[in-house]
Amino acid sequence: MKIRIYLSLLVSTLFVACSGNSKVNIEIPEVRDGNVAIVYASPDQMTNSIQNIIYSSDFKDGKISIDLDSISFEKDILECALQISSGDEKFYANVPLPLEKGKTIEVKFTNIEEYNNGGRIKTSYKGSKHAEDFTIFWDKIQNQLLEFRNFKTEQLDQGYQKFVEIYKPYIEKYPQSGFPYMLLIPQINNMQFDKTNPLLDYSNTLCVNSKDNKWKEIICSLVGERKLAQETSKKLVFNAVDHNGKSYSERDIKGRLFLIDFWATWCKPCIEEIPHLKQINNKYNSKGLTLVSISIDRAIEDWKKYNQSNPLPWMSLFGDGNVITKRYDFQYIPFNIISDSEGNILAKNLHGEELEKFIEGYFQNEKN
Repeated sequence: MKIRIYLSLLVSTLFVACSGNSKVNIEIPEVRDGNVAIVYASPDQMTNSIQNIIYSSDFKDGKISIDLDSISFEKDILECALQISSGDEKFYANVPLPLEKGKTIEVKFTNIEEYNNGGRIKTSYKGSKHAEDFTIFWDKIQNQLLEFRNFKTEQLDQGYQKFVEIYKPYIEKYPQSGFPYMLLIPQINNMQFDKTNPLLDYSNTLCVNSKDNKWKEIICSLVGERKLAQETSKKLVFNAVDHNGKSYSERDIKGRLFLIDFWATWCKPCIEEIPHLKQINNKYNSKGLTLVSISIDRAIEDWKKYNQSNPLPWMSLFGDGNVITKRYDFQYIPFNIISDSEGNILAKNLHGEELEKFIEGYFQNEKN
């Protein structure tokens, strides 16, 4: 079964400490007029969602030349974000902008039409060795992000390994660059920490010596927080409400084995899984299985409306998605938890045949 992203795996806004003494020439042949903004933030500012616009101007005829001499450099190689919108508001892009002291960086955008239809924008950078190397790095990362979106569960480790092969040589060549760490942050946030993977293993190696780079410190702090969340989510604990607003917790359910299914009405794989859950419920309910579905829809009315037309033959509740996903450290739905009657979590995120085998094995072992 394909894992579907609950919290979108979009690359976060790309910006770090940025400054001038540089020029940027931008060419967008497919967009005749619009606005360009250059944005920066330090690592600390980015974690607080603070950003500064250091340049903003309209452009015409698909091009613009920007002089940043009035802004002083903090280091030789600097990273910013370039935000571009078309005058007709049909196009918007937020891409990295690698600057270098005393250099004129040429930026060219192509593939706009495909990008507007769900593809990816192509961005090339020239004017310095770093800019050219970054073009290759950025191109590989974008391709891999698009490919990774369609991976099945059993392909994820292979996908994470490909990311390592892209990140490692770039970071080794440009250890102070903030771009790879900015890209790693949302990826780490979207990982499940109940088991390791090649990209998580690589991120851990970056933490061996993190004091030399503020971006490394942020990555290492994030990894530590996610690991702690994983450790504290070994007990079944939830709060949710029914159609009448009555609150329920794990203390209100009875049975020998609990299957808690987290889903949403907008999640197609979740809906597709319901017939199989009904089969499991019919087969194992009499043996002591208690199934509970907890919707993490954005709006409780969406859940109520769906349930009125498609009532579930087991307890159906509505919960706070932000709280639940943090508590159990997951970013994808459908997601489920299996626990014993004492609330000890025995397994997570089992689906299809794997889920049924686990439940059958549990009751078989209980007899023995």
